[in-house]
Amino acid sequence: MSKIGTLDLNVIVFQIGKQNFAFSLDNVKEIIKVPSITPVPLTKSHVAGLINLRGDVIPVLNLREKYGIESYIKSEDARIIIIEKNNVKIGMLVDKVLNISSIDQSQVNECKVTTIEEVKAVIKQKEEDKLITFIDTDKILEENLELSVFQKINIESSISKTEETEQKVLKQERYILVQIDGQNYALNIANIQEIIRFSDFSTVPSESEDILGIINLRNEIIPIINIQKLLKAESKEIDDETKIIIAYNSGFKFGFIVDKILSVISVNEYEIKPLPTIANYKDIFTGTIKSDERMFIILGINKIFEKVSSAIYEEIKNQGEEALEMLKTSDEKQVVLFEINNQKFAIDIQKVKEINRIPSIVKVPNEKVYLKGIANLRGDIIAIIDLGILLYGEETQINDSSRVIIVELRGERFGILAKKVLSVSKVSAENIIEVDNSIEDDQMQEKLSNLDIKYIKAIIKHNDDLIIQIDPEIILEE
Repeated sequence: MSKIGTLDLNVIVFQIGKQNFAFSLDNVKEIIKVPSITPVPLTKSHVAGLINLRGDVIPVLNLREKYGIESYIKSEDARIIIIEKNNVKIGMLVDKVLNISSIDQSQVNECKVTTIEEVKAVIKQKEEDKLITFIDTDKILEENLELSVFQKINIESSISKTEETEQKVLKQERYILVQIDGQNYALNIANIQEIIRFSDFSTVPSESEDILGIINLRNEIIPIINIQKLLKAESKEIDDETKIIIAYNSGFKFGFIVDKILSVISVNEYEIKPLPTIANYKDIFTGTIKSDERMFIILGINKIFEKVSSAIYEEIKNQGEEALEMLKTSDEKQVVLFEINNQKFAIDIQKVKEINRIPSIVKVPNEKVYLKGIANLRGDIIAIIDLGILLYGEETQINDSSRVIIVELRGERFGILAKKVLSVSKVSAENIIEVDNSIEDDQMQEKLSNLDIKYIKAIIKHNDDLIIQIDPEIILEE
């Protein structure tokens, strides 16, 4: 298998039988519950029949039949995914829509072990054990082009509509439907950069109440806004359905957390209804739409940006000021700053795989005292180390703000307990002083007086403070 593609893919992942499949989101028009399907005589066995979707007659393929999976059994979870290209629409009958994800191209491998042309690749998600079969919807549309005769008949039958109505039908836009604190919202997909799993990246606290923190997304720092505060909503406990929406406006990217991704739908302009006057927050809502008899309030990305733009600007400005300082030298480092009890530490971000909430830790009998135990991180068993014990002989204090920093070296991972993760910061080479026995600075000597310097890589001067940079290589060797 060889790698394909050069960019990340936004995909919709669905289930047929016990197998997981994915389509590129580009051709997905909407997702609907299974309506009444009218069988079509003398056609291919995998053609389930026709449906009438708001006046459009659309053929539906039974993917179970097409791929030789056991017969379709209707259930409440079943959906039809409508794909469209060049004004041709076809529905795909699936058992269950699982999620909408952004897939790194490194996870996508060309599949050469099948004769089915539309099976383009297999995807191995880092967080999942299952392989996902990536289907090329272009190939499906080409293969079933003759089915577009139903589209042609349907289009011809609607010629008698007024010009005004035809123009309205043409003005369709796609919306992602989400839930925040039990309330249904819709987001115009044109303003969405991507959707990521919450556990893929971790927030680092910010000074502004409008900013929950920042994430490092492929070496790009993106502020995460507090949309729950803006909506006066409660923050739900993080679970597998929690997602981060990465949006963009006016050249800036920002993210916000949603509890669940529900679906993707296409909406005609005339289907968007104005929202009655709502006190305080009416200016971030742009209307309402209906799907499956449920009402969804449209969140205006540009309106949200206006509300928190000053906080976003300040966050980016802070990053920018550090960057300006680093221009003075040709070398720079990006580090994760964290606290163990009352001492600040740093670790090179290149060594950090991710930052997570404290997982369930299983103690290992007769192990070294600084090894707190082991934890299951999405199938990987990793050791959890308490630097407080290793460096000071004192356990690290744990609270709701505590995190575990996952370090990856030479293909091995281990976790470091942190009382609090402070920030992701950039430092210039001139502010990094390598540690050895010849340090003469009194303040630095005091900082290192109670430590075994074999675990220390350097002392970093940062905002009038001295921060100890640890050497994870030495810790791994221990």
